[in-house]
Amino acid sequence: MKTDSHVVTNPREFWQLSPHAEHYEQGRFGDPWGRLYRRAEERAIRRALRPLSRSSRTLDVACGTGRVTALLVREGFVEVVGSDVSAAMMGVAKRHLPRIAFFQGDVTQRLPVGDKSFDVVTCIGLLMHLDAAVRLAVLKELVRISRGPIVVQYGVVGALLRLKSLITGKPAGAVRSPVVEAELRDDLRRSGLRERSRFWALRPVSSSVILTLTT
Repeated sequence: MKTDSHVVTNPREFWQLSPHAEHYEQGRFGDPWGRLYRRAEERAIRRALRPLSRSSRTLDVACGTGRVTALLVREGFVEVVGSDVSAAMMGVAKRHLPRIAFFQGDVTQRLPVGDKSFDVVTCIGLLMHLDAAVRLAVLKELVRISRGPIVVQYGVVGALLRLKSLITGKPAGAVRSPVVEAELRDDLRRSGLRERSRFWALRPVSSSVILTLTT
């Protein structure tokens, strides 16, 4: 799978299959652009995490193969938990992070944890692939389970990426559900969240932006 083709049909089923899970990171980040993007994205995530307490109980939602979970560990967070809907993706994560606890759950519905169970919640690589109604449901679920900051990733497109989409016929920003700034603000308003900070990854050629949110 090519780096810019991570928008797949039926992602819920696609990523449940072990062969796809095993090859996710190579397909997503294996070429020069993918490696450049990964460095830029992870730098943005680290900047968002910098002010947060390392003693926080932290949940990485939609953790996939554990890339961001591992970043949290490297950044010094002492109590990290991962969750994903795909057992196959978490199988890869568990192999690389045997000391981390993982549990299967669907954040688009309701995760099997109590209200305000975590001090910090991260959700990277999910919201930009959800339509507006599901995206809002996920944000509200993140609010339910977090008693502190929420770090998320959006795909926010400007004029350059919209023009590129018109020319190429491909999704703007190479994501399933890109938003414009007004849609982002509406999501936050409707979910009761406020933006504390934002850090872009390779703007304007990438739609990726990391947001730190609070209630």
